Amino acid sequence: MTAVFGAAVLLVVGPFFLSQGAEGGIVSEVAPDGIVVVGDSITARYDDVPGSDRQGWWSMVARHVDAPVETYAQSGSGYLRRGGLCNGTTFDQREKALAGSPSILIIEGGRNDWAVCRDDRVAVASNAEIADAVDRYFDLVDAAMPASTRVLVVGPPWGPLQPIARLRVTPIVERAAERHDFEFVDTTGALSPAHVLDGIHPNRGGSVAIAKRVIAALN
Repeated sequence: MTAVFGAAVLLVVGPFFLSQGAEGGIVSEVAPDGIVVVGDSITARYDDVPGSDRQGWWSMVARHVDAPVETYAQSGSGYLRRGGLCNGTTFDQREKALAGSPSILIIEGGRNDWAVCRDDRVAVASNAEIADAVDRYFDLVDAAMPASTRVLVVGPPWGPLQPIARLRVTPIVERAAERHDFEFVDTTGALSPAHVLDGIHPNRGGSVAIAKRVIAALN
């Protein structure tokens, strides 16, 4: 397991964010077959426009390594919880995300998995339900991805809301990543009160903070 903490991150990736999108930095040898991202609204709500307020963390990462990126993300979703108003998909229902052989697969999620959909309504999930869903998805990833694909699990990016749920969900995701020998990217503290729009979703500063953690892991 690889846990990435913020202390060294600024030293590693700080210069990139001063001139994002400049070509000739870390190039395609990092991800010659592209990047695939599976996620929730922390991924889905954002765009691939450099410098925009809505540029996604995943866009910043992909542009930093000069690689194409595909996202399979839906607001409200997770390993356990279906997206939307319980009428969307969970991560394991996005079969196309695991159909290829990308250089890097990044799984960002868990923020919504304090809950589960029961009879099309949100209800509090048990720790056992969360753990089973995470393990089940990681098993699918293990079976689908070739040995050449590097798998990063982004610890649920958590803003200041629902801190008790964070303490439940994040360790479950981290332990599952360790069992499957995936790299775990710790995002603790990335979404500080100054880095969120609504207590949950990142503003540009929050997206930059998440991207820095992921880039540090790739380095």
